[in-house]
Amino acid sequence: MTSPAAVSSISSSSVPRSDRSTTSSPIWFEDASGEDALARLRDTPCAADVSQMLADDASFSNAAAGAFVGRDQQEIVLVAPRVKRNIGLPIRFGEKVLCRLDIPSARILQRAHSGVRSREHGAALIRWLRVAQPRLALAFTDVVTDTPLYAAISQAENLGYWTLNNEPAPHLFHQFNGSYEEFFNEKSSKYKNQLRKKEKMLREQLGAAFSFKEYRSVEDVTPFLQAADSINKKTYQYKLFGEQVDNDAQSTAAYTATALKGQFRSFVLWHDDIPLCFVLGHQSADGIFEHRQTGFDPQWRDCAPGINCNILLLQSLYATHRPKILDFGSGDADYKRLFANTVLSSASPMLVPRTLRYLLPYLLYTGAARLNATAVAVLDRFGLKDRIKRLLRR
Repeated sequence: MTSPAAVSSISSSSVPRSDRSTTSSPIWFEDASGEDALARLRDTPCAADVSQMLADDASFSNAAAGAFVGRDQQEIVLVAPRVKRNIGLPIRFGEKVLCRLDIPSARILQRAHSGVRSREHGAALIRWLRVAQPRLALAFTDVVTDTPLYAAISQAENLGYWTLNNEPAPHLFHQFNGSYEEFFNEKSSKYKNQLRKKEKMLREQLGAAFSFKEYRSVEDVTPFLQAADSINKKTYQYKLFGEQVDNDAQSTAAYTATALKGQFRSFVLWHDDIPLCFVLGHQSADGIFEHRQTGFDPQWRDCAPGINCNILLLQSLYATHRPKILDFGSGDADYKRLFANTVLSSASPMLVPRTLRYLLPYLLYTGAARLNATAVAVLDRFGLKDRIKRLLRR
C-alpha cells in the first residue's frame, strides 16, 4: 500500500483521491497471470503509478497471483493485483466462528490503491468482473475510504453484488520523522511511564535471556514462518477465529519471492529458544512497512511480549533501513494507538455476486451478524460485554 493523502501529516501525490479528474475513454480488461503475461505487461506503455507496481511486486510470481489489468487506446491505466483462492465466509456466534462457507474469490491486494486511479475505472472493473467471472467474489483489504477504489466499491450494490463487511474503521499509521527518542519524548508522562513499565516487566522476568531477531533473507523465510506459526496456534485469534499464519508451500514460495526482492521484513521476540511474539511484515520499494500480522504466546503475557515486541520493532525500523510509513492496517487496537501518530479510515469489504448460488451463504452470514449485534447491545446495556470478552480470550 502506498501512503494515503489526508489532512494528517501523511501526504503523497502518488495516491489517487476520490476527487481526482477522471476519463470517459473506453477501457479493455484482462486477467493477467503467470510470469509471461506479466513480463509482457511490463514492456507495454503504463501510467507511472502502475508501472512501478508491475516492476516491484514480487507477489505476481505466485502461481495463484496475477492482476486485473485495464487499458485504454494508449496505455495501461489500471492494475489491481489479486490472488485467487477460496475465502471462508465466517458464521459467528459472538467471537466464536461456528463454521466457514467456502466461496471462490479474488483477494484484491493493497497495491490496488495506486493502481485504480479513478472511481470510473474501478467501477468499470467491477462491472466487467461481474460479467466475465460471474461466480467470483471480490475481497478487499484495508481500502482507505478517501480513495477512488473505495468510491467504486460503494457502487457495487448497483453492479450485481451484495456488499459485506463495509463498515469503516480506524486505520493507524506511524510516520517516521526524526528519531525514536524524539517520538518517545514528545509523548505524555503517562505514555512514557506505561512503556517503561512494560520494558521493566520484560527485563525483570527474562533478564538477559531474551533476544529480538529480524528476518529478511530467503534463508530466513522458513525459520520465521515456523516460529510465527508455533506462536499463532496459541493465540485466541487462532482458537476463536481460526486465523492462521500462511506457511503452506504456495505461501512460502510467495514470501521467498518477496525476500528475493528485498521486501520481506519480519521479527520475532525470543526467550532463549522459545518464540514469544512475532510480527509478519513487508517493506515495499516505496518505503511503506506493512505490519501485516502479529501474535504473542499468552502463557508469557505477564512480561508484555506484544508491547515489547512492537517497541523493539519501532526502534529497529528507526535504526536501519528506515521506511517512510509504518502501516498498522485497519481496525483499532491499544498497541496500535501506542505507536501510531496518524489515523485515517479504511474498510475491508467483500463483494458477493447476487445470484441464487450465493443466496443461502448471504442470508446465513447477515442473519448471524444481526443476531450478534443484538446480543452485543444487550450485554453492553447490562455491563457484561467486556467481562465476557475477557473470559473468551483467556
